[in-house]
Amino acid sequence: MALTKRRREFLSKTNTLYQDTGQPVHYTTVAQALGVSKWTAYDILSELESEGLLNIEYAVIREERNSGRSQVFFLPTDRAQHILQEETIELSGGEDWLMVKERLLSMFDNIIKIDSKKIMEELLEEMRTLEVPITFSAYTITLLIVYVRSLGNRSIQSIENLLQLAPKPEQMLSLFTGAVLGTMVRNMREAINTAITTKVGKFHKHVSEFNGQEKKLLVSFLEEALQRATV
Repeated sequence: MALTKRRREFLSKTNTLYQDTGQPVHYTTVAQALGVSKWTAYDILSELESEGLLNIEYAVIREERNSGRSQVFFLPTDRAQHILQEETIELSGGEDWLMVKERLLSMFDNIIKIDSKKIMEELLEEMRTLEVPITFSAYTITLLIVYVRSLGNRSIQSIENLLQLAPKPEQMLSLFTGAVLGTMVRNMREAINTAITTKVGKFHKHVSEFNGQEKKLLVSFLEEALQRATV
């Protein structure tokens, strides 16, 4: 089931209440916060739980009228927090991260038919005017994956296997760019490869300045892009 605007609102409110208190949230609390019935809140939160976005905890309330009765509480999963974090990142000019991400990932939808050199030239041209660091970095990752994909499926799979050795997001990003640049060494006479290496230098500068959340978003983008680029 899709994460509709309404269901996203319930997920976001549950996450906010959880972050504020550090405690699992009762569905009646969510209902009061959103101005809906407790049954509506319970049904929607249960749907989110079935999709792995919320966890359920049961607790016995130590009140005389409810003595011995357990009640249902909800708390967001890591997956839910990751989704919400992605959706709250806004880039300058009103463009958001999800729009950039989907636009770049869509380039791999017809990966067999694309003209790799043409795509790389177009990406390089667009990157000349990019000012937002995380957007520039996502473009760099896309550029490198298009290059690797032009070498065949085996090259993509080799990169994926290599990245499993990296324990931290920043190390994974560095390992990825280093591995791709290593495949370019024999062809550095080509102007396009020289242009790519220049972009990678700027990419590393941006990564060194990103916070943990931004690095995780880029790693997630890298993993999804590699998956889409594999036929």
